[in-house]
Amino acid sequence: MVQQVFYLLLEKIELNFITQVVLYWLIGSISFYAIGIFIEKFIKSNDVLRDKLTVRVKKVKKQEFPAFTIKGIIAGEIKAFMSVSIILYLAPEVHRGNSLLLNLGWFWMRIVAADFCFYVVHRLFHTKSFLKIHLKHHEFQDTSSFVAGHKSLLEYIIVTITDVLPILIFGYDITQVCAWTLIGNIYNLEGHSSLSIFFIPSDFHDLHHTGFNGNYGIHGFWDRVFKTLNPLSKKPGIMFPVSLIESNIINPYISAKQATHNKFDD
Repeated sequence: MVQQVFYLLLEKIELNFITQVVLYWLIGSISFYAIGIFIEKFIKSNDVLRDKLTVRVKKVKKQEFPAFTIKGIIAGEIKAFMSVSIILYLAPEVHRGNSLLLNLGWFWMRIVAADFCFYVVHRLFHTKSFLKIHLKHHEFQDTSSFVAGHKSLLEYIIVTITDVLPILIFGYDITQVCAWTLIGNIYNLEGHSSLSIFFIPSDFHDLHHTGFNGNYGIHGFWDRVFKTLNPLSKKPGIMFPVSLIESNIINPYISAKQATHNKFDD
């Protein structure tokens, strides 16, 4: 639906390469800070909302996230602009139109591919050979949404490359990548906030930060495949479809089967 909005806004505007880069960069940067500030300054400052929306189960020591500086923001935006330029330069441009079904299929393939690339790289970051690259990110245990962007330059480059790979495979439509970066920022910032506001229904990523292992993927699918999932403490929701199916269908089926089996044994 977000992509549909971007399509309606941009369908009659001719965008050259530079304009696409600037648009992609602006949407990513503005949404990152706007969403983070909304979570940290509006929601978390309200005791009722914070207590109602908190999904963290394991308590952690409170850590104040470092204050933003002009120098830090400028450096971050330069990195972001360069990344966006490289992504759009390398990836083939396609025009998929406004078909809801086609774009929904693209998003699902993008999610599966991006999740796999991220899972592999993230799991490598937790091995002895690559751990130093990732340690900066784990200086904080999800006390702030902005922990999502707290990483070393080398990690930033590697994660950016993993994000490029699915686009190189499927190509990019500017309306889709704009929607992707907006939704991705919401998901990433919320995932590091220890709150359940829009998409995050459980403590999936909290468990990764407090345990320092397992839950390497985005939403748990590949963690289940490769058996690195830390069981969720909170009830799974729509963004965790595999967990939802397991909790509502598979587990009750197994329990019923075991109960029947035990009845015959008795």
